[in-house]
Amino acid sequence: MVCAWIMRCRADEEAVLVCHLLAEQAASLFAVRDAELFVLAVHEAVVNAVKAVQRAGMEAGTISLSFFVTSADVAVAVEDEGGGVPADVIEQLDHMTLSDVLLAESGRGLLFIREIMDDVMWVEQKGGRRMLVMKMSRNAT
Repeated sequence: MVCAWIMRCRADEEAVLVCHLLAEQAASLFAVRDAELFVLAVHEAVVNAVKAVQRAGMEAGTISLSFFVTSADVAVAVEDEGGGVPADVIEQLDHMTLSDVLLAESGRGLLFIREIMDDVMWVEQKGGRRMLVMKMSRNAT
């Protein structure tokens, strides 16, 4: 690993802004394959995490955003203290495309992330929660 950035912050609108800025900096500094799409995916994941904490009614709840950089790619982990994405929803996502939810009120974010990033994984955490981990390759230097 070349570098790791790890940040934990209160799950609110300010966190979304700060994480967005960090994603922009990471995309630029570490020369990901498509900086704009990388930032969009991270932004969407952070918004989902903040909403999960707010839905859980945790006023002082937090999210964490971690960047892990290797010579080949940048991995981003987003974790929240909310209820997490249920296993059945993750399973449904495996069988859906963006066209399936194009006109739906919600549900596009995770599919966007899956389409944008090179790899998307769900890592089991304590208490049955799942942490979203996504990767994008770096430009060859």
